[in-house]
Amino acid sequence: MEKRRLAHAAGLVALTALCWAYGLHLFRAANRPLVAAQQSDGASTERRQTAAAAERPSNGSAVLDDTSDGILTFIHASDVHISKFEAAGGLVHFQHLLHTAVPLIAPRVVVVTGDLTDGKDRRRLTSMQQADEWAAYRRALDAAGATTRFNGTFYRDQRGNHDCFDVPGFDSAANMYRTHSAVGAAGYSLHIRAPFGTYSFVAADACPRRGFARPLNFFGYLDAQAMRVLEARLDEARASSHVFLLNHYPVSTMVYGRHRRPFRELARRVSVVLCGHLHRLAGGIGSQLQTYSARDGYWELEVGDLKEHAAYRVYAVDHDLVSFVDVTLPLPRIPMPNPDLLRAAAPAAVPHPPVVLVTNPKDARYLLPAHEPLHRMRTSSFIRALVWADSPVVSVAVAIDGAALPHPPEYRGRRERPADADAGDAGDVVATPLWVVPWDPAAYDDGRPHVLAVTATDAGGKSTTARVPFNLAAAAPAPLRNGARGGWIMRQSFSAILRTTATASYLLAAVLLVLAPRLFLALRLPRAAVFSAWIARRSVEHREADARLRRLRTALLHLLARRDFLAAAPLPPLKLALGLAAAWARLVVASQFTAQVHFAAVGWLFWPAYFFTMALATLPIFTGRLIPSAGAADGVGSVYAYGVYIAGDWAPLLDSWTYALASIISLTLLLLYLPAAAAPAGLLCSASRLPWYRRLWMRVAVGLFVAVYMAVPVLMTVHTYGVATVLFGYGRAWPLAAAAVALYLLDWRRPVLGSSWCPAFSASPGSTPPSPQLASEGGSETAPR
Repeated sequence: MEKRRLAHAAGLVALTALCWAYGLHLFRAANRPLVAAQQSDGASTERRQTAAAAERPSNGSAVLDDTSDGILTFIHASDVHISKFEAAGGLVHFQHLLHTAVPLIAPRVVVVTGDLTDGKDRRRLTSMQQADEWAAYRRALDAAGATTRFNGTFYRDQRGNHDCFDVPGFDSAANMYRTHSAVGAAGYSLHIRAPFGTYSFVAADACPRRGFARPLNFFGYLDAQAMRVLEARLDEARASSHVFLLNHYPVSTMVYGRHRRPFRELARRVSVVLCGHLHRLAGGIGSQLQTYSARDGYWELEVGDLKEHAAYRVYAVDHDLVSFVDVTLPLPRIPMPNPDLLRAAAPAAVPHPPVVLVTNPKDARYLLPAHEPLHRMRTSSFIRALVWADSPVVSVAVAIDGAALPHPPEYRGRRERPADADAGDAGDVVATPLWVVPWDPAAYDDGRPHVLAVTATDAGGKSTTARVPFNLAAAAPAPLRNGARGGWIMRQSFSAILRTTATASYLLAAVLLVLAPRLFLALRLPRAAVFSAWIARRSVEHREADARLRRLRTALLHLLARRDFLAAAPLPPLKLALGLAAAWARLVVASQFTAQVHFAAVGWLFWPAYFFTMALATLPIFTGRLIPSAGAADGVGSVYAYGVYIAGDWAPLLDSWTYALASIISLTLLLLYLPAAAAPAGLLCSASRLPWYRRLWMRVAVGLFVAVYMAVPVLMTVHTYGVATVLFGYGRAWPLAAAAVALYLLDWRRPVLGSSWCPAFSASPGSTPPSPQLASEGGSETAPR
């Protein structure tokens, strides 16, 4: 018997090790697309960095004076979500951007970072590329002439996750971005060459190579092949004054592969990362999704969505100082109703309040010490601000720290046709409405923060005030203090968080709730009599601990009932409360361990739990038609914890880790509840009262958890990816079915649980374990505590 138990324990350990080794193999296979076969050496990397520094223009003699030279402006917008079903926002906001904001600002470039269309059905449950939405997007571009200005370089767009819903591949006919967008390529690089410098816009397409139907399409990734393209484009821009990296997904929601250099090294050439995707989240937690990477020297600035919030951002690069201002379209209602849906005609421009953007001195919160010539602010002779207005500006007032400057502002702006304008397009005009005020920067170069306020009023009475904190002595950005408004989210690496959390929680649940109790049973309770005696003794100990806990609680309540307990004896209540908490914690841990060991002895409960625990590491969470528009060969795939396997390739999506984490949470909660539900009533507490885990409210709560947290996602998965997700849903549908059966039997039927480990001991969830005296009659062994 002893050898048999030892062999059982060894076999269990060996089987678990084999499963985990195979899981490690799957993890490495899923992440193989992220790593290139060939890596570069450190010497070549250093040579590239040195060459980039040598080729970067210095333009050190430029002075911030009263001329409008040396200014580049562009607009950034994102998340248009043109929809054929939503009668507000979306298309009408996009049209007003093109017909109101763009003519007002007259920038050199307009960049839109993805989610051009919505790509969902009427009920918002499934996703597919809607040809009508793409046709409406193209009509809006053509009506505004956006795609032809500046020889086709004026308007730049790229894909977001909604633009690749249910798209088998970039060259697929389902990829309507390829035929209906302005760029039509997987990312791009645009170099604006001006007399005062070169400015590069590099866009990365982080959509999965195979676009899965939602909801399996939230996070982005760049595999080694995509990183090779990005690396080449950034190398082309090494001589630029500034490099703007555009991506639909924020860095925190990305998985970056590696070609020769990691993303962190490539990002050192980037001044600003422009992104979208998160909109403004909810409850104000996404109102300022911005962060500064001090280690790599770039700002990441997510712009609010155009779909619901009608938001866009105006950038100005003034003598290589990068500034921006957030603007909301001045519409009567936001989101603006659009009863005509995709048939909405191009609207007339609406009155727009002045847009004021201060470029010198620059906002101290957004300095770029690694990329900007900050010394120019200290040697400048004029305060500089751009003021765009749709009617003549009648007044501009400038004040520092509340005191008006002695000299009145003067207009030094102009509208001009740049050298790269299309000779046949009269609309290729860039506006630089510069207002300047003489100042003495030495008077404010005292190491203290100051506030500059610029108020512009136009002939229509519309007024805008811009307030800019500045510090001429600052060598690093001032604290933004936006952690609760989105900064914390932008600073995270959800790749590391999800992988670490899922792995750690899985290992803890597998070891503590499944393996350890079974091994304890095999090694410490090898015989039926020993097991029965141990159960009986633990039952007595738990009842005694429960009685002590009740006495402590009664004493604490009696003491608190005294009106003068704080004045008479403030320490005893605290000691009693701490003692009560400690006693409760010990009882919970000890009784849960007893329940887990008892659970491990019931074969029909333990072995399904063990199977589902190992299945999370080795089998797909579910298999189905992940790309419904593709055929069975290309559209059917399996979602593992580590990524998605489809058509012979792995997609290292972070979405799969969220699915795995959800399955781990449900499995862990069930592995904590089911052992308590399977234990006899007198095993964990006094048999004279109904334990909390047997009460009706608890059984109903657990049933609701299974129905809402487990059953609803299964139904959504079936609706989106087909019935195969039930047949092959090893990590979703199967655990749901097993949990429903177990809960029905334990919570409502209360069957007799014949222990496969100890046939001599058979107890129902409502019975009382045998006494230590009766249990010891079956053998003379001593039960371990």
